[in-house]
Amino acid sequence: MPRHLKNPRILILITVFFLIFILYITTSNFQSKSIITTNNSDDLSYLLAPSSYGYKNFTEFIPGHIPLILSIPHGGHLFPDEIPDRKQNIPGIVKSNDINTQEIGHSLSKRIMQILNGRRPYIVINHLGRSKIDVNRPLKEGVEIETSNETQIVWNDYHSFIRDAIDEVDLRFGRGLLIDIHGHGHPENYIELGYVLSSEILSLSTTVLDNNIEIASESSIRALYTRMKNMISFSELLRGEYTSLGGKLQSLGYDTIPSHTHKFPMPNERYFHGGYSVQRYGSRHNEQVVDAIQIELPRFLRLGNKRLRENFSNNLSETLVWYIQKYYFSEKS
Repeated sequence: MPRHLKNPRILILITVFFLIFILYITTSNFQSKSIITTNNSDDLSYLLAPSSYGYKNFTEFIPGHIPLILSIPHGGHLFPDEIPDRKQNIPGIVKSNDINTQEIGHSLSKRIMQILNGRRPYIVINHLGRSKIDVNRPLKEGVEIETSNETQIVWNDYHSFIRDAIDEVDLRFGRGLLIDIHGHGHPENYIELGYVLSSEILSLSTTVLDNNIEIASESSIRALYTRMKNMISFSELLRGEYTSLGGKLQSLGYDTIPSHTHKFPMPNERYFHGGYSVQRYGSRHNEQVVDAIQIELPRFLRLGNKRLRENFSNNLSETLVWYIQKYYFSEKS
């Protein structure tokens, strides 16, 4: 053995250097691997922030990573006896649930996570049944104010969670989309997309829709139109075959209104144009940058067999990803 290797100090230095070298190699290999390496969202479960809950867990906020918010107001499964049923007799009041909308919302989130390598949308859920509360109406219409202080708390929790999601999307992305998920029982079985534009407005000619600035300004996608108006007309954003949410769904075989095939409801057809949440949180108010669309799903897509619902959930998920990638992801997203 060479004399210098018999020196204890030299041996210690060599050992330390060797250990540092091994540690460097190991760390480099770990850091060179992408955190998101697979379409299996379970691999990222440790990175997902947990849900936040409101009063008595009647509302839930699931944090997300993309400029998409799913709100589910009428799919709650809780009907506690201590909370009185709603007794309002206001015209148009509905007290039955939109069945399977909560399940569809969770399926959408799961599939979107698979498509986007673990990134999920924000989700806001009301867990109380609609006979107890309607969070998609103004407070005085949605709860029994005189007999139930609890439902007032729940109503406020739900809308606070939506505002929290909108504020975070605004801060992180500067733009975003709220999808308010509902179910309907209309005989036409269309998927109905609500932009806070009435049937009469939708039935106007393409020329009028595109030239009347007030129509776009009053819609719940005003911010989207403002950003895209030099490239895409307002009518194309509403019902274009390759440029609208309805056009994409229609091309996948789901009769959707408005779309390039079903541009507007016929005079004898019922149509939900967008309720309280879309009206309140959509970008029709000039200071807001998050758009909102109400999606009404027909019974056969919600109550059909499991395979039908799964296929539809997959198709809707892929459509929503296409839509937000086209209009809401910035280069830094």
